[in-house]
Amino acid sequence: MQQLYKLLFLVYMISSFARADADLEKQIADMQDQIDALAEAVEEGGGSGGEAGWWTRTSLGGYGEIHWSNSATPVDESVTRSTTAPANEVDIHRYVLFIGHEFNQYLNFASEVEIEHAFVKGDEGELEMEQVYLEQNLAYLGINDTFIKYGTVLMPVGILNEKHEPPTFYGVDRNVVEKETNANTWWETGIMVNTAVAEGLDFTAFGHTGLETDGDGDIRDGRGKVFKQDGSNVAYTLRVRYTGIPGTEIGLWHNHQTDINNSPAGGNIPANLVGGHVDMSPSEGFGFRAFAAQWDLDCPSVHSCATNGRSKVWGSYIEPSYRWGLGGPMDSSVGIAFRAGAWNDKADEKDNSSNKIRQYDYMINYWLSPNAVLKMDYENQKYYTNGKGTSGINLGIGYQF
Repeated sequence: MQQLYKLLFLVYMISSFARADADLEKQIADMQDQIDALAEAVEEGGGSGGEAGWWTRTSLGGYGEIHWSNSATPVDESVTRSTTAPANEVDIHRYVLFIGHEFNQYLNFASEVEIEHAFVKGDEGELEMEQVYLEQNLAYLGINDTFIKYGTVLMPVGILNEKHEPPTFYGVDRNVVEKETNANTWWETGIMVNTAVAEGLDFTAFGHTGLETDGDGDIRDGRGKVFKQDGSNVAYTLRVRYTGIPGTEIGLWHNHQTDINNSPAGGNIPANLVGGHVDMSPSEGFGFRAFAAQWDLDCPSVHSCATNGRSKVWGSYIEPSYRWGLGGPMDSSVGIAFRAGAWNDKADEKDNSSNKIRQYDYMINYWLSPNAVLKMDYENQKYYTNGKGTSGINLGIGYQF
């Protein structure tokens, strides 16, 4: 009998352990399911209620560049300096941050804040908001490949105005021809519509605030930069762009200013900019850029913009290049380029040449990686009338992310 009790007790203990083991396995399985669900929620940006956290839809980017210049002061410098300015100058040229946010798959926010020349001191250095806009994708309405931007946007003219991060171009500084004709970098506030009209072909229309040249017709100085800017005179810009050839962009654009003077007391001065460009910038091999633009200002004959010759402004350049991929763990490459450009921001003067300038640039870029670059160039800039000008070597570093 005693042996029977022992046997029954042993059977009871074994069954208890078996039940406990089964319960343990179930608990482990349940815990694993919870861990898997949590991991999936984290991957998808899960927050409370299974919804994506705002931080998973917010992005940060930027670019920057530092310059060392051995050349004399370029003629396009907006800050007045004497001709005996130091031959060697080092400058944290700009530091830029992008902050974007995706509200949903059809609505985004984008912004760009820039510090120029390290900090603001007196009349030098700038802290600027270059872009701040909402972008709406109309696909939810059944209108595909159509986007609307509301707010402050870079102007859709030329090559460099929209694409000017240091790794995207040759030369330490942005080329002076586009600065003088297209006021690079130029932004305005309004509503922009971009739509694809065919394979590789898109159309952009932008109604926006206008320039304020204060009557002298200086295009670059006319940028209001949306600082308490007068919104009385609406301007518009139209662009047609073809990107059907891989790595190549061809664009034609027109900007109309209802009153570039933006001062009724000074007389209404309509103005028109027309231009075109070709941009072939491959990651390896032969590249080529070409640009041409012209402003026509309808200045009264007695107005200062007519008497100082600014009723017509033009500029153009060509830029062949070649880039070699070096490979390696950093995906490095090196490229060389030559740019020949000319412009005249007082092309309607009587002798039509006193402010006509040509510039040659010999440039080399070493991309440490596709988004980080070291640069060197030699520039030679001269007036047509007297052969005087500037020349020198420039060095730079730049990045984007």
